[in-house]
Amino acid sequence: MTFLLQPPHKRTRSPLPIYTGALLIIMWAFAALAKDTEKNNQPGGDIAVQQLSFVRNDQQALSIARRMYGREFQYVKAVRVWLEAPNDDPEQLFLKIGKSRDCETECFNVALFHNEKWLEIYRRPATDALGLSAVTPTGMRSIIEDGRVWTWNGQAYTPQPNLDGMTEREASEEELALVSKELGANIDQPTATSFGPPEVSVYEVDILEGGEKIIVVRSPYFCGQSTCPVFLINNIGQSHRMIRALEGVVGISKTERDENGFRGIETLGRGGVTVISPSTGKAMETIQIQSVSVAGTVK
Repeated sequence: MTFLLQPPHKRTRSPLPIYTGALLIIMWAFAALAKDTEKNNQPGGDIAVQQLSFVRNDQQALSIARRMYGREFQYVKAVRVWLEAPNDDPEQLFLKIGKSRDCETECFNVALFHNEKWLEIYRRPATDALGLSAVTPTGMRSIIEDGRVWTWNGQAYTPQPNLDGMTEREASEEELALVSKELGANIDQPTATSFGPPEVSVYEVDILEGGEKIIVVRSPYFCGQSTCPVFLINNIGQSHRMIRALEGVVGISKTERDENGFRGIETLGRGGVTVISPSTGKAMETIQIQSVSVAGTVK
């Protein structure tokens, strides 16, 4: 497993840098995840098959973790895990660390991976609802955090939009006509179908009053090498905004609402997940891809 480290002075939660040699790996990973998402209606088909708990420490793991984090964090717990399929290499660790003895101050869950040296590949605010999926097609387990799925993209853990509360179905003729009108092009015309017929998915959602819909068009013709068009439909069948998402992967925020009370729309991008305001179309929050750093260094 190869990791790319950011230099210390650039170790921020910025979008994943693109390296020439790794670009094909990332593109393959996104394609594999998107294909599995379509089949299972979950990113990578991920569900937690292993719940993580820090009630019982692994003493050897705790000793390793304290050497790296004990000076900065008073509270340190550690357990051994496998983020990849078990093999002869050193296994990985999951930590719970905090600035206070009761972990109420700056408390985090941290994942470590040994690759010649200990690397920190995941750090998020601590939660008790933490689990791991089965090993995914990218070779690593996904991390399930309060229902949020973090998938391995070949270089780093990337968040996936929340799909809770989204019911998917095929588009009706009326909805296909609406999409054609909004796109300014008949989705059945020969040019639009030159790469194959577009896939139009409809999600029944509750964004404000209930009865709203999200319509996603997935097609090389309309998406190109970038993002796919996503239409937000109100509860009387009118399209009031178009946004875009990588591979057409979208979700609904569990907690974020905009100034008018609309639940935020989560969109997948190359830098992570962006929560969009349905009212304004502007970003309310960005949940960025995890950076990889040497374990124990200040973030």
